[in-house]
Amino acid sequence: MQRKNAILVAANHHFALHGFRGASLRDIARDAEVSLTLLNHHFGSKFQLLCAVIDSHRAMLDERASALLALMSSRPGTFTVRDLVQVWIRIGFETAAHADGEHFLRLMARVMDDPSEEAAQVVREKLDDAALVFIDALQQCYPTATRHAAASAYIYVSATLLKFLVGSKRVFRLAGASPPVDAVADDQARLARFLVAGIEAALNHSAPVDARAA
Repeated sequence: MQRKNAILVAANHHFALHGFRGASLRDIARDAEVSLTLLNHHFGSKFQLLCAVIDSHRAMLDERASALLALMSSRPGTFTVRDLVQVWIRIGFETAAHADGEHFLRLMARVMDDPSEEAAQVVREKLDDAALVFIDALQQCYPTATRHAAASAYIYVSATLLKFLVGSKRVFRLAGASPPVDAVADDQARLARFLVAGIEAALNHSAPVDARAA
């Protein structure tokens, strides 16, 4: 089990740095301090290894969908776009607070941009559940929005949040200052305002209303 976990940690790191196509099973085995034969024995192929890495973070992925569904069921007709965005941001920041979690967010960003069919299959099977819930919720807030418009708004939110979480250290370099004590809370609030305004701008032509008016 220790060797298997070591492979998953090393694979998470390599997929995050190099993407699905660029990651090398030989390099992953080397960093995990196991033989390539043992890696293949446990996981079989690069595709199966990527699936296993994502499944090792299943708790976070399930929490996103569950938190959105709980919000929608506990406040039917009253939740807002801001509520949806705040759930998404909270879980993202909690994940990024851990080194392995930050690598996983980088992996997600890499895999979503990978044009290979294997990566697309992983996204469909492993990462799209929460996205579809988010899009459903957006359409409740904007009942006249098309499915395409709502899906596009989700992509704006997801891409912006992932980019910020994996690149936030650059903010402080660009600002030329050390992070303030309350940087995380400020960043979450600022990001929420930005994303909510972006969704409203993107879906504004669809006569936006929040769910309480639906």
